[in-house]
Amino acid sequence: MLNHKLRNGLPIIGTWVSLTDPAVVEILCQSDFDFLLLDGEHSPIPEDALKAMLMAAKGSETAIIYRVRQNDEAMIKIALDLGVDGLFVPMVNSAAEAQAAVDATRYAPLGKRGVGPWRASNYFQDMAGYMDNARDTVTLILQIEDQAALPYLDEILAVEGFDAAFIGPADLTSSMGLFPETQHPKVLETIAQINAKCQAAGVPLGVDAASPTQISELRRAGFQIFTYGMDVSYLIEGMTATAKIAREALS
Repeated sequence: MLNHKLRNGLPIIGTWVSLTDPAVVEILCQSDFDFLLLDGEHSPIPEDALKAMLMAAKGSETAIIYRVRQNDEAMIKIALDLGVDGLFVPMVNSAAEAQAAVDATRYAPLGKRGVGPWRASNYFQDMAGYMDNARDTVTLILQIEDQAALPYLDEILAVEGFDAAFIGPADLTSSMGLFPETQHPKVLETIAQINAKCQAAGVPLGVDAASPTQISELRRAGFQIFTYGMDVSYLIEGMTATAKIAREALS
């Protein structure tokens, strides 16, 4: 369970999914990732594709996290009621936006989530059990990915009810006018400042890692959540390498 690992200071690592074919999820669930991050923001994987993709993951120990297109109550509700294990909410720039995400994700009295966990409760056969345990089993991760959030970061981190924060380096770099230099010293300094504030607030922090070396470095710095790699990259890298081998064999 992701929340258990986060609360005990353990690292978790996942990979991005941008293709809607359930077979992609079924195959990737056979890997050693803690979670798959289905991207509903940029790919995007629409909400109506989620059911089949979640079914493909059934029986696996790999958690399925979904990134909604925006911090929207209706989008969040659909994903949760379909039974995702967690949510990424992008572009959280204020305490009010953080609170809105919590309210949409948590049942009363912690939030304002509407009652109707369709597939999440095994088609209403375990309503009480699901609702009693949803706070512990559904992981809510807020993305800090714009420098506009930085003056309000202490207020964001003080909001109760979410499980972790996550830095989006590309958007953060863009908001600083430095894209595509995601490893620019100013960007790395900002990431370090966010990390310091998260550690002070006791909030687990994650990042989309650029390399295995960066994973090691940031883990030593206290980061707990990492994403690395993407389904389309595996396909491109694999086909490129295979085609090269085949061409070399022909010659």
